[in-house]
Amino acid sequence: MRKIILSACILLSLSVQSQVKALTEDGKEVVLLDNKTWKFVNESDEKTLETIVTNEEPFEKTNESTFLVKSKNIDSGFYYNPKKWKIVKAPESAVFVEYAFNNISNPTVYALFGSEIMPVQTLKNLKDILIPIIQRNSDYFKLKKSEYRTVNGIKVLHVEYSANVKGLDFEYIANLYLTNGGYCSVSTHTYANQFEANKNEMENFVNGIVKAEKAKVTTVEVTKGPPPPMAPKKSK
Repeated sequence: MRKIILSACILLSLSVQSQVKALTEDGKEVVLLDNKTWKFVNESDEKTLETIVTNEEPFEKTNESTFLVKSKNIDSGFYYNPKKWKIVKAPESAVFVEYAFNNISNPTVYALFGSEIMPVQTLKNLKDILIPIIQRNSDYFKLKKSEYRTVNGIKVLHVEYSANVKGLDFEYIANLYLTNGGYCSVSTHTYANQFEANKNEMENFVNGIVKAEKAKVTTVEVTKGPPPPMAPKKSK
């Protein structure tokens, strides 16, 4: 279970501590923010949590996404645009993050690529494992979208969600791909007030996901830069 929790952090990627939580009179859990406002801990629509719709539209990487990075663990990888994204060093504690990125024009936009060797049977199983862990590790969570997509000829689970920790609102987009050897996640996130302006670029990044023979030797140059914030450790 520890490995699964760490892999969920690839999607969460926050680095601050929890807010105070309380219960309403009707038993619903809320988080009390520093600005004296509050939010329900989970505002996800029940149907969104339970179901995964199928998007029939095919998705492809952009023509500018020309640089292929391969996973060291499973047969997967992704293309990205090196003129818009730079590789930065991921925190050593992020053991399942293979690559971390910063957007060059807007350094508040982060991206992560990670993989895990884990015998998950279906993408639905993967969603059922990861989403509850992300919920528990964030003060506020709202799953906005989960759907099956065909991206560059492969079937992926596409998720979009909002999360808040210690008053900081984040927006996330991710594509997850399942192979016989495990799964990989290509995800992007930024502050909520930066999301709309950067949504298209974030979608372009996750749409670089592809099936690829796993890497034998890594030769990608790593640029020093601010690492993406990582998920908080929860006390037992």
